[in-house]
Amino acid sequence: MDKEVVKYALGGIDKILSKAKRALQEVEMEAFGGGDDLGSYESPTDAMAFHLEELYDHLLVVLEAALMEKTRTDLIARWAEFKKDENGLRNTKRFGDFDHFDSPPLEYIGRLVSALRMTVSNQISGEDAWNLARLEGMLEDTSNLVLGRGEPPANEAELQKIMHDYLRACFPDFVLNPKIGGTIKSFIPDCGIRDINAAIEFKIAHTKEEAVKAYSGIVEDTAGYKGSKDWTRFFAVIYQAKPFLPKSHLRSDMQRIKAATWTPILVNGETTRKSRLQKTKRKETKVVKTSRGIQ
Repeated sequence: MDKEVVKYALGGIDKILSKAKRALQEVEMEAFGGGDDLGSYESPTDAMAFHLEELYDHLLVVLEAALMEKTRTDLIARWAEFKKDENGLRNTKRFGDFDHFDSPPLEYIGRLVSALRMTVSNQISGEDAWNLARLEGMLEDTSNLVLGRGEPPANEAELQKIMHDYLRACFPDFVLNPKIGGTIKSFIPDCGIRDINAAIEFKIAHTKEEAVKAYSGIVEDTAGYKGSKDWTRFFAVIYQAKPFLPKSHLRSDMQRIKAATWTPILVNGETTRKSRLQKTKRKETKVVKTSRGIQ
């Protein structure tokens, strides 16, 4: 079984599956009443059959590419049985006395997709799942946390210092700059949370050019580093002064390059750029004040 094939196909399969479920829901609405404002199919039964056939065609390709010949053969056999029914893929059965319909082929496909998802998922404990969700939530809130500190960051060091303070307070296993050996080069992220095997990299972008450069650096890291048993999850945070890069593009690009263990997080927040002249003037001001104080 090629898990990578299944992993990257599940998103598209889920979209079609949700359409088939929506069509079945509208079949129930026509039979039992009710409705919502999500729009409707002209013929929900035909729409359900269409999406089921679409699911079948896609799964045949995915299972073949994933080298799951036995599962593919079983699917073909079951599908032939479903189509022998008088109503074919349009067949529905009422569930007891409830206002609910079951679709045998949809139920079968749903179980198959659920099993595929369980096969490729990395099972983690409930506590680890909670910590991962809390970590991702904090990283998504980077701009808000930075705002609470008052002065906007001027560079990555300032951004890192702010976020390191928050992460250190929330996660006992927080570590700075863990060195991770890679297949091509060693990777040294800004920080990490050891007990959930999560490494974090922060980038700051004042301009669109810097945002593109930051993203390019992340892509290089995903290619250069793979294979650690101790660090298996990676978060890349790009803090940009304006929405130079769209979030949807980052996530789709990560999927395209098959960086399954990397989660890109794009946030927008105020930044400030301190020039060398400004820094020099501040130092001079401090010297003058000190001299006056001595006099």
